[in-house]
Amino acid sequence: MIATHKIAQRMNEIPFSSVRRIFERANSLERQGESVIHLDVGQPDFDTPNHIKEAARNAMYDGKNHYTSNYGIIPLRQAIAQKLERENRLTFDPVNEIIVTAGVSSGIMTTMMALLNPGDEVLISEPLFPSYVMAARMAGAIPVTVPTLLENAYQPLQSDLEPLLNAKTRMLVITTPTNPTGAILSKTQLQELASFSIKHDLIVMSDEIYEKLVYEDYSHISIASLPGMRDRTVILNGFSKSYAMTGWRLGYVAAPAELIQAIVRVHQYSVVCANSVAQWGAVAALDGPQTNVACMVSEFDQRRRLVVNLLQEIPEISFIYPQGALYVYVDVSNISESAYQLAEELLEHTRVAVVPWDSKHIRVSYTNHYKNLQIALARIQGFLDKTRQRSAA
Repeated sequence: MIATHKIAQRMNEIPFSSVRRIFERANSLERQGESVIHLDVGQPDFDTPNHIKEAARNAMYDGKNHYTSNYGIIPLRQAIAQKLERENRLTFDPVNEIIVTAGVSSGIMTTMMALLNPGDEVLISEPLFPSYVMAARMAGAIPVTVPTLLENAYQPLQSDLEPLLNAKTRMLVITTPTNPTGAILSKTQLQELASFSIKHDLIVMSDEIYEKLVYEDYSHISIASLPGMRDRTVILNGFSKSYAMTGWRLGYVAAPAELIQAIVRVHQYSVVCANSVAQWGAVAALDGPQTNVACMVSEFDQRRRLVVNLLQEIPEISFIYPQGALYVYVDVSNISESAYQLAEELLEHTRVAVVPWDSKHIRVSYTNHYKNLQIALARIQGFLDKTRQRSAA
């Protein structure tokens, strides 16, 4: 007999991901023999570089297949520390200030579980990666979303944050480059957010997973590198996007030892340790040649320009020009009353999968071959043309 009390009440506030919902529907169509062009899930369509795979294979056959330290293997933590110093001008002790996690998503959850009390409030600017909100809720905290404007490139201003601040505010979440908009926080913007965080004694959780996916003359700056911020920032980063390792599920948290001591205890009892073989592959990713990363970024840049140019031919939509990451965040409110409905219609009628990010926006990922992007955008435009004609009839 099944118990009457089946599901925890907190799950009433945890919906299924719209990203995964579209992805699963597209997969279902593909199992039926249909061909779907994926512009939905944000993962590079490149293979993991060979030297990384070879390092993992060698580790496996060398017998490195067992539990590691909860913090991760020392060679990887040392490589991460060297990377942070070399690329971000930050110094972290690899022994007690870095944890290797099962992807950045795991880092988000463990950080919020470790640092937030029930009832604490977390400032998260919209549009946002849904895991921030859901992790805060599962930690018993209250996510406070901060509306932003297209004319400000969807970036949070101090004037947006101040009215939402109160005695319960504990954490500010930032992402740069940003999913889903592709916007990058400038040094001036980061300095403003740093000043705000110091003034109000907030912890900053900085998701920097897209840091290498920047285009043209834009650059990534970690807020932890600004004066007064290292000791109040939790950096989240990983290997999924830059090294095409999404399935390896490997990320890391870098933070002051006092915070790491709390975060690692959540990690210890929920994950134990990241995959041991994957960790050796990640050492090769950081210490080995970076030419694959550069080539991948160059290809994404070409695709980004193509998608932007084709989207500009659709007069009813609006978006900002993405400076980084893998996406274009498109306002479709002049086309459809519901972005969710539009995404479903596009999948059913054009076999193109895009993500409905909220009721007014879809996210278009350019993680597909150049030719497929041309075909997909032509199908979308053709569908919208027919819809427009039917409405005018």
